[in-house]
Amino acid sequence: MKLKQIIRLLSCVLILNLLGGSWSDVKVKASNIVLQSTISVDQLVLDSIESEGVTTYWIDFKNTADLSQAFFMDWSERGWFVYETLKAQAEKTQSATIAYLDTTGLRYKSFWLANRILVEQSDRIVLASLQQLPNIVSISSQKQYILYEPDTSSAVLDNNVNAIEPNLTHVNADDVWAMGIDGAGLLVANIDTGVRYTHQALVEQYRGNNGGTFDHNYNWFNPDDLTDDVPRDGNGHGTHTMGTMVGDDGGSNQIGIAPGAEWIACAGCPDGGCTDTALLGCGQFIAAPTDLTGNNANPDLRPNAVNNSWGDCGQTYDPWFAAVIDGWHAAGIYPIFSNGNSSNCGYSSPPGLNTVGNPARSGNVTGVGSSGTSNGLYATHSNWGPSDNPDIFNPVAGFEDLKPQVLAPGVFIRSSLSGKDASYGFMSGTSMSAPHVTGLVALIWQAAPCLIGNYAATENLIESTAVDIVYDDGSTLTSTNFPNFATGWGEIDALAAVNTASAMCAMGTLEGTVTTDDFLPIEGAKIFADNGTGYTKNIYTASDGTYSSSMPNGTYTLTASKDGFQVQPIKGVEITEGDITTRSFVLVRLRNLYLPLITR
Repeated sequence: MKLKQIIRLLSCVLILNLLGGSWSDVKVKASNIVLQSTISVDQLVLDSIESEGVTTYWIDFKNTADLSQAFFMDWSERGWFVYETLKAQAEKTQSATIAYLDTTGLRYKSFWLANRILVEQSDRIVLASLQQLPNIVSISSQKQYILYEPDTSSAVLDNNVNAIEPNLTHVNADDVWAMGIDGAGLLVANIDTGVRYTHQALVEQYRGNNGGTFDHNYNWFNPDDLTDDVPRDGNGHGTHTMGTMVGDDGGSNQIGIAPGAEWIACAGCPDGGCTDTALLGCGQFIAAPTDLTGNNANPDLRPNAVNNSWGDCGQTYDPWFAAVIDGWHAAGIYPIFSNGNSSNCGYSSPPGLNTVGNPARSGNVTGVGSSGTSNGLYATHSNWGPSDNPDIFNPVAGFEDLKPQVLAPGVFIRSSLSGKDASYGFMSGTSMSAPHVTGLVALIWQAAPCLIGNYAATENLIESTAVDIVYDDGSTLTSTNFPNFATGWGEIDALAAVNTASAMCAMGTLEGTVTTDDFLPIEGAKIFADNGTGYTKNIYTASDGTYSSSMPNGTYTLTASKDGFQVQPIKGVEITEGDITTRSFVLVRLRNLYLPLITR
């Protein structure tokens, strides 16, 4: 039967029903709906219609798009290819269903990244009719996810000035900053409760900050409420996780591991409640950010890495979010997920084997557990593996089911809070650990831009440079107690990771001196290097005015600056693998051009 005939027939059935016919007249009930052999219908959907008469459910469509070529494209081409390919697939496979749903008057929402439609308050007529349409593979009930809430016993205020937080110095982030690597040129995101964008430790790093005015298009999104068009956080969780990624007030509150990176955010758990529609909508926004109305997608504006501190308490793999994660991988976006906390699901502490929830138990994401603030030991609130979804994306022989991948500090972590612009406080949990890894990805990719978008190589690097933590998880699969299902490959070491990354790309050397116009060396002068394609680096001079740094191949604009001196740029500086390029600067002192006022 042709598609148009199917739609006409289904419309006629609806009209007859509206004219007085009842579903019982045609002898069909939810319990005896005859399904096509290729379509599965969740029993919860059938039961809900049987008891309530209507229910809301998801329709999943065929996914046959081939994204394999994306992994060989540059950043911009890659993002647009993934977006346009998946958008075209959704438009093609969903067209018959959308045409039919438009005749029903029901509310529905279409998603392209996971090729899925949510139908609201459908009755059994619509459900049965949908099963006759092409390209549908399953109909399933809505999903329930939770925010991985922190341990509230440590959620206390601390608005004192604390300088560099001990969790950051413990993983050697400050040593990385001293190398001129702080995440500059990279963009991170979180799917969380929102972010207080005016917070003093976050406002300068917000991509929507245009120097005092703000544009929230492409930088903030709430899929469940398009009127929620200014970044906010009614819970505090998202502001805290973002602070650990990039927070720095420009003074003595250094709370973020990658303070030079920029950020955007999506409200997948607005005010603390995580809906499946918001999470899926955020998944799309991360892959291809939109304006505040959800239109005019631009994949060029997508982040490099996305932090997720939400999930479920499932102890078996659920693929509901898999298409989103696959799309992120194809687009070059690095996915990081908290492993979950024992308190979230009523587990003991430590929680024991197989307590990691979804989507963290997915084989192709970096699952992050917790260590102490600065003691390098496993934190007992942190959920364990193994996973039943083996890693086929970046496997290590014998440990394909390992979870977590690594640990990061997650006990008594001080970061930004959403109450006020200068509010800080402590929280504990794997939600506090995962942002360390998200920021670490930014540091690694600044140090080694040839790794941008390369999940496998980056995850290998993070794992191989982590500090071993031996732990007896009681599993026969981890007989040597390292790696294991409580601590994975150990605790991250930012300095070791960045040092290793720096040697992985084709690099040359840039060196020179910075002096005053009267030939005195300038200590602490900054040379800002920008290759015009997204890679930037800050280099600082030593006490004798000299500087030296390895740099990826490319053509750079160098800008030397120091307070009290005129800025000096040099354009067209070529860096070539294995060569030394020398560029020196003479900075002219800024002199007072105004004579003092003489009074008589």
